[in-house]
Amino acid sequence: MMSRFLMIACAVGVVGVQPTHAVANGYEVELETGGLWQSRNLAQSPNSDSDATPIGTRFSLRSLQGSGPNPYFRVSAAYTWNDKHRVHVLYAPLKITGTGRLDQAVSFQGTTFAAGEQTRALYRFDSYRIGYRYRVYDSSSWQIWLGATIKLRDANIALTQGPTKANRANTGPVPLLSAHLVKSISPRWSVILDAEGLAAPQGRALDAAAKLRYQFQNGAGVSAGYRMLEGGADNNKVYTFAWMHYGLLSFDYRF
Repeated sequence: MMSRFLMIACAVGVVGVQPTHAVANGYEVELETGGLWQSRNLAQSPNSDSDATPIGTRFSLRSLQGSGPNPYFRVSAAYTWNDKHRVHVLYAPLKITGTGRLDQAVSFQGTTFAAGEQTRALYRFDSYRIGYRYRVYDSSSWQIWLGATIKLRDANIALTQGPTKANRANTGPVPLLSAHLVKSISPRWSVILDAEGLAAPQGRALDAAAKLRYQFQNGAGVSAGYRMLEGGADNNKVYTFAWMHYGLLSFDYRF
């Protein structure tokens, strides 16, 4: 139903209903929530042999935790000025836990976890971001913003099997390119495409969303849509790649 609704909204926009812009000067705050599913979540640490620790076993966190859904939320704020400049910040926590049985013995962070035993798995990937965008195109129905973002990731993968525990934590900055497209399809309805991402030989990251937004008269708005988060790292220390899918509902206020 949601995909059909978005297709109808896009089709209406193509025929040229008199639109209004969905991004204007001033402040904006937004709260997003919904359900989160994971279709892939693989981990291995270490990812190569060393004198201190042998190479780890690649295993699926999804097989221990299940695919979902899991509740989530994220909070963002932005400020736009001179019709062309926009800064935004985001807090996006992500935490999934679950218990299952390993189908093989797993070596993780130099610790061995037995096959067939109840094993609790934690996957945490909290994201803190600050970014800047510049409006590169503005027509009667479209706005296109391009820019860059600095993301601080605070990640942790942990396994617990009775008294046996091990975890792999990682915190660090990640540069991203960003794009924000708004297609107005009526005075109150708009389609929003938003993406931040970058790829390199050591790994990649992509956070992208498609939303249908309705704006009320008082500056508040509500959106529904789909978000995906995909990426990971592949280096000597760790291999970790995940693919998350979000069914989202967001509320925003502009002033």
